[in-house]
Amino acid sequence: MSTPKNICHLFMSSEFGGLEKHVMELAGWQAAHLEGEVAIIAHPRYQSQCPQDVVFVPLDTDMSRRNPLLLFALVRSCRRNGFDLIHGHGGKAAGVLASLRGFIPVTKVITRHNIAHPKDTVASHFPGRIAVSRKAVSNSALDWSVIPNGTHAPAKKQSPPQQCVPDRRVVLAVARLVPAKGIDLLLQAWAELCPADACLYLVGDGPERGKLETLASELSLADSVRFVGYSDDVAAWMQAAEFMVVSSHKEGAPYTVVEALLSGCPVVSTDVGSNREILPAEFIAEDVSVPAIAKMLRAALQDNAALRDAFAPVFAYAAEHLTVDAMAQATLAVYRRALPAD
Repeated sequence: MSTPKNICHLFMSSEFGGLEKHVMELAGWQAAHLEGEVAIIAHPRYQSQCPQDVVFVPLDTDMSRRNPLLLFALVRSCRRNGFDLIHGHGGKAAGVLASLRGFIPVTKVITRHNIAHPKDTVASHFPGRIAVSRKAVSNSALDWSVIPNGTHAPAKKQSPPQQCVPDRRVVLAVARLVPAKGIDLLLQAWAELCPADACLYLVGDGPERGKLETLASELSLADSVRFVGYSDDVAAWMQAAEFMVVSSHKEGAPYTVVEALLSGCPVVSTDVGSNREILPAEFIAEDVSVPAIAKMLRAALQDNAALRDAFAPVFAYAAEHLTVDAMAQATLAVYRRALPAD
């Protein structure tokens, strides 16, 4: 089978999240393991995150997908760099590549990172289609290669963070403090249980922090909830925790879950993103509500040994399938199938 020599990744995002992390780690692996050149076309604000040995091609992707200036600049960049495969990430990138398919006559692959985009009318134009979870393509009539997000395993045996309260069990939530993450529901559920021997640590920051701190105070949680804020030592928190909880209303294929599992940290979660495809069913909440989250927390807190036994096969699955190497090798197989035969 053919292997692409010059690969280009295209994304048209407005923030840095899971999709962008996915692209950076995948491109970095390809630059380190494949012959030829690997490039990323994206807005200039992402240049500082570009991996070493990956060529960054800046493009003002904030323009409308139908803006002639954007379309012309993209065609010119692709022709100038001589790519033989372009990998578009997300709905906007896929839509633009589909509209330019006659002007950029090279093999194109797309990845669907969430349920809504790209739609089948757009995705049908691509010979290679990847989804980060089965749930992401549950509404699609097309064939997709499901490749879960993978990331680098964290350093092992890190010391517990200094903020950990001595002799208290550590329960962790890692999330941006925005309404979609359901931290208000988590706080209310925690208040129902109020375990005397455990402390809930909220790692992350965001515009809802003040409101959530007020809620925690109203629920009399000052002794059992800690707002850690942003931390660049999340792996240490995951290694210190008995388990991590996800209380979100909506997710794609969250990298925090992958990172926790690679750290040996069990995860209990609402039924969002790809979590049901990975986690034991008994640790998925029945719905996104205070009673369901409280029930899930109660089960996880009851017996830590049983919890870790339940997650032993999940940790083994993560070590084999949720790494950058596994993700990149599976992606390369899609590329080879999509390329024209020699």
